[in-house]
Amino acid sequence: MGRNLHIVFSHPGDGVSDDEFGCWYEEHIDEILEMPGFHAAQRYRLEPDVQAEGVVFPFRTLVVYEVDDDTAALMEGMRRHGLNSADSYAGRKAAGDDGPPLPDWWDQVRFASFNCIAVGPRHEA
Repeated sequence: MGRNLHIVFSHPGDGVSDDEFGCWYEEHIDEILEMPGFHAAQRYRLEPDVQAEGVVFPFRTLVVYEVDDDTAALMEGMRRHGLNSADSYAGRKAAGDDGPPLPDWWDQVRFASFNCIAVGPRHEA
């Protein structure tokens, strides 16, 4: 396994509870972990701590995936399987995918994802 991460920030929409979103997301994580190169995932609730004045962070949750080092191959696999955007995921579901169904509030969900490429050595306490 590599040292890189794939992180996904999300906001389920103002009318969607964290519990409802979390239940759906737990099933969705299983879809992602079926992809070659994805090894583990952990969901997080974001609680603001330090923010510059005037900065509004638009997301409520984060998922951190531990992934292989070849992030280009990971993203190509995600694209091929319709897992690389909200629209492609909706298309995958419309085509009859057997993962979790799209919730009624799907059109409110906002995502942003990043590949985190390890630089420098790992530091440990």
